[in-house]
Formats: sequence, structure tokens, C-alpha cells
Amino acid sequence: MNIAFVTDREHDDLTPDDRLLVNWFAKQGHRVIAAVWDDPDIKWDPFDAIVIRSVWDYFKRIHEFDRWLEKMETVKKPIFNPLSVVRWNKNKTYLGWFKEKGILIPEGIIRPQGHSADLKGWLEQLGFEKAVIKPTISGGAYKTWVTTPDLANRHQTAFDALLNEQDVILQRFSEEIVSHGELSLIYFNRKFSHAICKKAKPGDFRVQTQYGGQYHPYFPEYELFLQVEKILELIPETLLYARIDGYLDACNRFVLMELELIEPALFLDSHPDACRNFYEAFTAMLI
Repeated sequence: MNIAFVTDREHDDLTPDDRLLVNWFAKQGHRVIAAVWDDPDIKWDPFDAIVIRSVWDYFKRIHEFDRWLEKMETVKKPIFNPLSVVRWNKNKTYLGWFKEKGILIPEGIIRPQGHSADLKGWLEQLGFEKAVIKPTISGGAYKTWVTTPDLANRHQTAFDALLNEQDVILQRFSEEIVSHGELSLIYFNRKFSHAICKKAKPGDFRVQTQYGGQYHPYFPEYELFLQVEKILELIPETLLYARIDGYLDACNRFVLMELELIEPALFLDSHPDACRNFYEAFTAMLI
């Protein structure tokens, strides 16, 4: 098979994660080609399947990406994850939907685009001594920062500018992530593959590796599987991959931070069978 791994211009030779998959697919006799999503010269129909992987600039170019999704509707080849899933998952307002379904999420509010707000007033009204501000369409801690009531006046201008661009999340700061780390459980075709724990470098709150964060293999207890799989069961569509990010609260309950269904790093180097698990899920979904 000829398979497209969809990427962005900055990663036109794919990410380390995906290069591991390329090598695994090659050993099975398949060819994987890096396809930059906004390259006008790409012909998508000749591919046997298309896997959306490292489109890590889509949240900076939301309208262009939406037009690309519309264009891909005309491609009559399997696309993973499905375009309907991508459209739904790119905006973190889905967290409110999960809350309505009984899933624990961090305490916070979503302020609609174009609606000004007194940042200090909101923090005091919500009782947040420390909070995270981030756009609802983002990735990799893009335009994300921590604020407090003492810093709110200083941050008001940046908060207003972000609200002018899109909806904004104001979320209670999760100290558990700093103290114990953020968990990522990775599933392929709804079957658990592996998990990691990500920790920020000292003095930071961002767990991403580009900010100095580190990760190590994590081995979930059975109770955690039960909680996480309730989240997956709420999504009816086909899912080649899913990364569920969150943390355990003081009562050992899983709190959902993000459900990554578009372009997550899969940390394939953290488990010896991760590439095999991905490949087996992929081939099973094409049968």
C-alpha cells in the first residue's frame, strides 16, 4: 500500500514518532509518504489510505485548515481519524460536552469570542487563586499562560486580545500535574497500547518536551482503565488513535484535560510494542 502521513511544513520529513512507524510499515512491505496538508500539489486520490498525524500548525491557521477539511471530503479514500472527528475535536469546547455526560474535567469557564471580561473579577468570582488561560483551539501550550488575581490587571490586555481572536478557557490551575504529572493513555482502534506520565521541568507548568518536560512509561491500575474507557465509549466514530490526557485527583479520580484525536504525539519510543500495536490497528480497520 501507499499511505500518506499528513504533516505540516515544519515537519515535512515527519516527526521522530512517525519515522518509527515509517520503518515498521516498510518492513511489512508498505510505503509511507509524508504529505504536507496545505501543499497544493499533493494528489490525495492515489493513496490507499490517509492518516492525519503532525498537522501541528492547524490551530494557528484555523480557517485555512477548515477549508482543507472541506476539500478532503471529496477524497474517496479511508482517512484516519475521520474528518467528522477532526472537526469536533479541534475545539476544546468539547470538554463542556464531556462534563454534561458525567466526565470529570478541571473546574473553569469558557468565555466566548468577542465578549470582554474583567479577568480579576472572574478569578475572584470563581475563587481561583491560580488559573490557566488558553484558547479553545490550540496545541502545545500555544498562547497558554498562568495568571493569579495579583497578576490579572497586568494580563488583562493579553486576555482581551485572545478573546478578540477566539473562545478562551479560564481554568483552575491543576497543582496535581506539577506534583504528580499528567498521564497520557494511548489507544489504537480502541485497544489500549501504552501509557506515559509527563512532568514539567522545575519551575514550569508545561509538560511538553519543547519546554523541557520529560516523560516515562506509566502502568495504569485497573480502576483507571475503567474511568478512561468511559470517555472513549462516548465517541461513536471510528478511531485509529486516541490519546487521553489527564490527572488523578486527591480521590484517585481521573480528571480529563484533553482528548487528543487529531495530531497527538504517541510516544511510540516508550513501549516496545507500540509500533506493532498501531500497525495492527491500522490494517484491521482497512479490512
